[in-house]
Amino acid sequence: MERFSFINKGEILLWDNIPELIQLVDKVDALFKNFPELFVESMNLALEIKDHMLKLDPFMDAYSKKVCSLCANICCLNKNSRYEYDDLIYIVALRENFPIPDRNLKENEPCYLLTERGCKIPRYLRPLRCNWYLCKDLLKEMESAPARVFREFSNTFNKMLYIRQQMLNSFFRSLSGI
Repeated sequence: MERFSFINKGEILLWDNIPELIQLVDKVDALFKNFPELFVESMNLALEIKDHMLKLDPFMDAYSKKVCSLCANICCLNKNSRYEYDDLIYIVALRENFPIPDRNLKENEPCYLLTERGCKIPRYLRPLRCNWYLCKDLLKEMESAPARVFREFSNTFNKMLYIRQQMLNSFFRSLSGI
């Protein structure tokens, strides 16, 4: 198997080259498929992240429905919803299908996942930057939640980020075993 120089940090800059993006997804998927015993910890941690995201979803959904449906600006642009390598590793570790665009994307177009009814994929499969791109109006509305509820949201969010870093550390440790 080739060396893993294809895995970088930061944004995946292949949104105008869908065939190359598919190749990248397939390479990461092959790691989990061909070496599942090496990536068990990463896959288990990805499931924990998903569980935390599912706990965060009702809070986020309630407040985004209040704010976003009334907003004249569209935050859901391709530039705010691009996946990063960390997102790719997480989604593939879940053994979920990575949401490949059906066309090349332009930065300032509405997100390819946006529909009239909101996002067409569940929150736990969205890029981290998309989920946590909070405009000032949304953040203000969220902060108006009862203190206990907001504290619980904040604690769950921080736990999710911690587990996400643990998953990535585990993934990169596992690569050394190949």
